[in-house]
Amino acid sequence: MTWWQTVSLVAQREFAARKRATMIITLILVLVGVGVVMLAGVASGDGQAAALDPADADEVLGFIGVVVMFMAIVMTGQVLLMGVAEEKNSRVAEVVLGAMRPRLLLGGKVIAIGLIGLFEVLLTGTLVLWAGSAVDKVQLPDATGGAIAIVVLWFLLGFGFYATIYAAAGSLVARHQNAANAAGPINLMVMAGYFIGVVSSSAGANPVLKVASLTPPLAPTTMPLRMIQGTADVWEIVVSISLLVVTSYLMILLAERVYSGGLLSSGKTRFKDALRNAVR
Repeated sequence: MTWWQTVSLVAQREFAARKRATMIITLILVLVGVGVVMLAGVASGDGQAAALDPADADEVLGFIGVVVMFMAIVMTGQVLLMGVAEEKNSRVAEVVLGAMRPRLLLGGKVIAIGLIGLFEVLLTGTLVLWAGSAVDKVQLPDATGGAIAIVVLWFLLGFGFYATIYAAAGSLVARHQNAANAAGPINLMVMAGYFIGVVSSSAGANPVLKVASLTPPLAPTTMPLRMIQGTADVWEIVVSISLLVVTSYLMILLAERVYSGGLLSSGKTRFKDALRNAVR
């Protein structure tokens, strides 16, 4: 069996196992995205569609992008973490790792959950466009489609960075009930970028936002805001993406070892023990 067939089988298994979680996360994202659009036009009391001026449009679209990005990365990441923790607790992973390389197992999981997250983001974006045109409260600008494309791009980049970290963290817990504790530090890192983005969505460009948008762990929730608002130079976007891609590659190499070593260890596993027990 080729490597891509192996990854495909793992991904199909993940799709089948995460149906319920996918529906719940999708519903939450849709309610948040559409809800923000609805609230943006509440001030219009004459029954006519309120056309947002450019400044307000940038603020609303940037805020929606930051919120959806944060929720999509955290929720899909935690689904991945919980799945890894459950497999470790049931000892299923030991059998699977005996038949395939850890990289393929991890890759299949990340691809499956990533595609689920991409579907959720695209669905949310589509319904945001629909809400803006179908409801007589707010008229979204033509730039909304571009904003959604930016959010999708950065979701893929951000999930690529955080997914392997969530998976590695899930392989270190003793029981899947403890997965929330393992996710805490990772969620705080995503949340830091989220708060910087939310505060900056109405404050315009500022030095903190600029630095955060060039910092790989914070870039997925801050650079999209700057791009939507048009405050990011081309060189900054290129540098931000390049740093995130390079950092993601390094994290994949590290997380693969932690992931395989953690799954093959019983109970709660320390980081250095996972590295020592990693499958080579």
